[in-house]
Amino acid sequence: MTSLSPREPGQTEVDGSEAPGDGPDSDAGNPAGEPLPMWFERGVVVVAAAVVSFGGFGLLLAVMGSYHLAVVLPVGAALTVALSWLAWPHRPRHRRGDATPARGAAAAAMAMCLLALVSMAWNGLHAGHHVAIGRDPGVYAVTGKWIATRGNLEIHTDTEWTSKTSAVTTLAGGTYTTGPNTSQFQFDHLTATLLAEGDNLGGDRLMFRVPAILGALGLCAVYGAGCRMVKRPWLVLAAVTGLAVAMPQLNTSRDTLSESSVQLLLWAGLLLLATAYERRRPGTAVLAGAALAGIAMSRIDAPVYLIPLPLVAALAWIWARSATDRRNVVRLTGSALAGALPVAVIGVYDVQNRSGHYYADLHSEVHLLQVGLIISTLVAVAVVGIWALVGRRLSAAVGALAAHRNLLAGLCGGLTTLFVLAMWLVRPALQTKHGTAVGLVGALQKAGGLSVDPTRTYAEQSLHWFSWYIGPVSVALFAAGAGIVIACLVRRPAAQGVLVMSCAGLGTALYLWKPSISPDQIWAMRRFVPAGLPLALLLAAAAVAAAADLLGSWRAVAGTVAAAAGAAALIVPPAAVTSPVRAFVPASGESLNLAGVKVLCAEVGPRAAVLTASSDIVSREIVGAVRAWCRVPVATMSETFSATQIADLARQWQAEGRTLWVIGSTPSAVTTSAPHLDAHLLVAVDQLRELEKTIGRAPSHYTNVQAAIFGTAVQG
Repeated sequence: MTSLSPREPGQTEVDGSEAPGDGPDSDAGNPAGEPLPMWFERGVVVVAAAVVSFGGFGLLLAVMGSYHLAVVLPVGAALTVALSWLAWPHRPRHRRGDATPARGAAAAAMAMCLLALVSMAWNGLHAGHHVAIGRDPGVYAVTGKWIATRGNLEIHTDTEWTSKTSAVTTLAGGTYTTGPNTSQFQFDHLTATLLAEGDNLGGDRLMFRVPAILGALGLCAVYGAGCRMVKRPWLVLAAVTGLAVAMPQLNTSRDTLSESSVQLLLWAGLLLLATAYERRRPGTAVLAGAALAGIAMSRIDAPVYLIPLPLVAALAWIWARSATDRRNVVRLTGSALAGALPVAVIGVYDVQNRSGHYYADLHSEVHLLQVGLIISTLVAVAVVGIWALVGRRLSAAVGALAAHRNLLAGLCGGLTTLFVLAMWLVRPALQTKHGTAVGLVGALQKAGGLSVDPTRTYAEQSLHWFSWYIGPVSVALFAAGAGIVIACLVRRPAAQGVLVMSCAGLGTALYLWKPSISPDQIWAMRRFVPAGLPLALLLAAAAVAAAADLLGSWRAVAGTVAAAAGAAALIVPPAAVTSPVRAFVPASGESLNLAGVKVLCAEVGPRAAVLTASSDIVSREIVGAVRAWCRVPVATMSETFSATQIADLARQWQAEGRTLWVIGSTPSAVTTSAPHLDAHLLVAVDQLRELEKTIGRAPSHYTNVQAAIFGTAVQG
């Protein structure tokens, strides 16, 4: 491996040379050997290749309006094989006798696989069937079902309603109007595409368990990257176990949200990119670039994780020990870009052309991230150019700094720890962050006995949120571990640590400062599932490892006890917080879940035209689900209908062989919107074990929600 350490003053450049003791596993206290067995690395390669290939190609077809599983399967399989072949890991033969896994690495990796299987089964058992579009999960689910059954990302209602009356709207929640009779789905669409592929393969049952599968695979990716950074597999396993049982991780693994796919792609991409650099494997860099760019197909805020990468590449070029190593950095960077470019193009085209209004709504925030990525790239190019011109003159200054490396390491590490502690303990006393008023926030404040101020964002409390779910001890260890890792990287940079601390670290820091999400719990914590929580627990494990090494140098049993106690501190608090509500099932608030929508479909029949009551939020939330699952024309009243109007509309639908149904969440909603109609109960669902909504603490109880739809068939 080419070390990331800067050259010492006066050190002679020799192509391919590597100073003794500067190899990847020569850190003091690190066990000899590879922290990951080869079969585990190969598994991560195949998983990353499959998600990028099947998800990316499926999304491309959906964007083009021609998605079909029969086309996706062979092409996706071929792309998976090709990318896996390019990135297939081989243990380098030139390394110093440590080509075999470290002691216990294989057993820890097998335990990690068992944890992933248990997590998948557990979360799959309690998977939510969230189809009402009150919040994001319903949008992803409805979009996924639409792609699976219609093969495109546009809703065309033609003139099925507008030719009959102007007093209705066909726009559903989570969609944007793009023409008189056309609308598009909100968000980036990789997650919806993966849901669609699950639906095509295994119906609704599999579709709603895709997040559980992605969440379990994401845990494996976090474990792989963590082992390459901390290099104590059992402590990393403890950290990932704490993540696996933490309530926010469970929530995103049980609901149709994008965080699970982002977590998987981010951590797999960071692991693969570090591996490519350390082993000089351009093929691995291609897959790493594709995986990291895949985040752009999942979320509009993808640049938040990618901004540091150009600067990291520039620093790697500067720190290279020889001309050969620099050529290698350029080759690997080019390979990563080659893998990233086509994937990024699909993602950007998708969000700009198949969710254009959503992109426009968030353009000011997204533009800042895009500018950040551009600036990072320009600065990286400038740094490389300046160093190429005057690098020899700067070598003396670099050498002077290197001579004080230990002092700089201690200073940077100490400041990092103090900063994290200040964010946790001091910031809430100095700041009270405000934003746009949110009615839900005010209601939860009132219910919790807090001062009512619906403009509060509680951004200053973000690290307190962490302590609610993973425990104060883990947050304190997070602060210590951040300082320790930064100090180690200043003393001797290493690829995995630099990548994780820059990419995952920047995303974590920005969202800790400004989460940009409604602060109700558990909702707000989804912002930290891709990067923040995994990073916090891995850094906490690093702190435990450092303490175990220090005590172990004095007495072996003391190091063992410290490691065991630290592992318990990483697992027990999140498990204790989750335990009272461990069987929670994400539902849809006051609207119907999938079971209720299917009952409604059976009640109205396949030859229905459904009209939801005006000013009835609950029934409007299921417009998208009725359209996707019942596959009947559906619209919402934009004004109250007279008896004559509703009868005339019913006659027009009857002439087309359809029966008009008017539905609402209460009988009065129906009769108010269309006087002279009598509404009867069509479907009632008790949604058990949904998490309570809170504002000043973690959820600790279930809330049972009853949802109902009333309606009637209208005779023309």
